[in-house]
Amino acid sequence: MPLSSHKILTIVLLTMVVLLIGTVDASPVFASFCHISNISYNYPQQITPGQSFLTTTTVSGVCASDDTYFYVIRVDLNDVFGQVLSYSSAPMGYGGQNRQVIVQNLVTAPLNVGSWPIQFIVYVFIGGIMDSRTTHPVSIQVGTQQTIQTIPSVTVVSQTTVPTFTVTSRTSTSPPSTQAVSTESSSEKIYSSIVAILGILILVTLLVLIKQRQAKQVKRERTREKS
Repeated sequence: MPLSSHKILTIVLLTMVVLLIGTVDASPVFASFCHISNISYNYPQQITPGQSFLTTTTVSGVCASDDTYFYVIRVDLNDVFGQVLSYSSAPMGYGGQNRQVIVQNLVTAPLNVGSWPIQFIVYVFIGGIMDSRTTHPVSIQVGTQQTIQTIPSVTVVSQTTVPTFTVTSRTSTSPPSTQAVSTESSSEKIYSSIVAILGILILVTLLVLIKQRQAKQVKRERTREKS
């Protein structure tokens, strides 16, 4: 008897719920056969161009207890293009115990000066089959860049520019003084001429008033004599 679309949807949802419950109830201790609890990396922060140096990778963890499986830790150092610069491995032994493995890699730095990015890749193999992989990118400084700084040249330039400013300031102050003298002298001349003109006008006015008063007195005397 064919199933309806509603029943098919119900079966699919139940299947998804069962799968989710199965993943939640699974034990988180061993995501794979070997549970790595800690990985630490030891490498120099700065090196010289072309220098060979050792890096140390310490891996701690517990693997599944089975006498038939033998665990091996391998550490590769790759550049940003994925090319393997160095690889080394160390046995971890059989599972069932908390173990710590130290792996050393010999690497040669490039000749170029600058920041050198590389990657630590830690593999856990069980019986020749990869059980897990961990990637850790780092950056190492190759050489120093102190030769780029040009501090002495900057101080020389600042010292030579100081006299030029003092010379221009001294020469620029002389013209305003001459202009001030010329303007003051011209204003004094105008003021003195105005005062002279006012004095002449006042004197002329006084003379006119005196003559008018004298003329009035002469008329009065003549009218008295006629009377």
